[in-house]
Amino acid sequence: MSKYQLNASLLKKLVPVRDLAAEDRQTMAAKARLIDLLPGDKVNVIDEYRWLLYLVDGDIVLHEKNAMPQPISASDGRAHFPLFAENEHNAYFEVKTKSWIARFDRQLFNTLLEAEIISGVQQETIEVSDVEGQLFNEIMHAYSSGQLELPSLPEIALKVKTAVSNPNVDSSDVARIIEADPVMAARLIQVANSPIHRSVTPVQSIKEAIVRLGLSATRNLVISLSMKQVFISKSIILQNRMLSLYEHSVEIAAISAALSKELCVFEADQLLLAGLIHDIGVIPILNYIDKTGLDINDEQELNHVIQKLRNIVGDLVIKNWGFALEMLEVIENAENWQRDSGSKLDIADLVMLAHVYSMLHHKDVKNLPKIDGVPAFGKIFSDKAKQTPDFAVHVLDSAQQEITAVKNLLSF
Repeated sequence: MSKYQLNASLLKKLVPVRDLAAEDRQTMAAKARLIDLLPGDKVNVIDEYRWLLYLVDGDIVLHEKNAMPQPISASDGRAHFPLFAENEHNAYFEVKTKSWIARFDRQLFNTLLEAEIISGVQQETIEVSDVEGQLFNEIMHAYSSGQLELPSLPEIALKVKTAVSNPNVDSSDVARIIEADPVMAARLIQVANSPIHRSVTPVQSIKEAIVRLGLSATRNLVISLSMKQVFISKSIILQNRMLSLYEHSVEIAAISAALSKELCVFEADQLLLAGLIHDIGVIPILNYIDKTGLDINDEQELNHVIQKLRNIVGDLVIKNWGFALEMLEVIENAENWQRDSGSKLDIADLVMLAHVYSMLHHKDVKNLPKIDGVPAFGKIFSDKAKQTPDFAVHVLDSAQQEITAVKNLLSF
């Protein structure tokens, strides 16, 4: 018998098993199997399509079509996600050290999730309309069955992201990729010379910009600068909403990046990307409405459904893009004013604070939380005298030049 147990603590971390109610998670665990594998063993997706597989212990290397081999350790956050995506047909993994794999029934998960959705809609009939309940149910069914279309990274962003993940790639290799896209090349040089990254001597070439920024920052900035392409819909009505969503994301990204520099915490490029993707889960929802032709005339109904679904769909997008798991925290807590992750400040804290600053800027007093009651604010300013709206506005005013510069760069 394995020494590893599928306990409640582990089940609450596994995506998407964690989305189930506690009782249903236990049902999944009761039907699951733990399998031990030896170095050199290979497991193909074609043989395991019925299952959700998770790495519980050990080390493997995942091979997917058109992607670099991905080493995965049980200690990595990546181990909290299924090793094979539902729509993947060519992947396999190779075992590097003695490993244990947890195998869950994929169909059982879908059945339990759909039952919860139906039950939840029935319980909320007093609070939600028929249209709202129908949309919620349809989108969740599309999600659970793998039919919800997720946005793809723009081509230039994918190329740079893939290149930077290769340890043998240097700045010259990445420069050649970016130089093939003159618009991106010009914008990256512009960012390198912007208030966030500017030094005494301005850069004149892509190679200089990459050397100054570093490969990791270059990757984040290329993704950020290409992100506007993701906020697209063929519907005129939804395109207007997409534009508003992008403008909101740009503002949160700009404030987040400016605050990171003003407060000397994290790298501005990390916060720029985090701010831009914090609402990424809204895009597949809007596109689903466009694709299916669902008729929604009530803005309040649409907003309510988006609030319910954007986190879980956003998680899917981030996993599909292969982003760092810290971005999941950003998506799930962007407006969680009372989030307290401990004494250490993280990126999700700063993006959430950017929302507070944005609300202050727009005088959104009705929804504004009390500054002195926001745990993340206290992490930055331990001095109680500084935990006030007036001081928050002072910090915002100090960063205004950088916020404006970043907004101009991203709104290009």
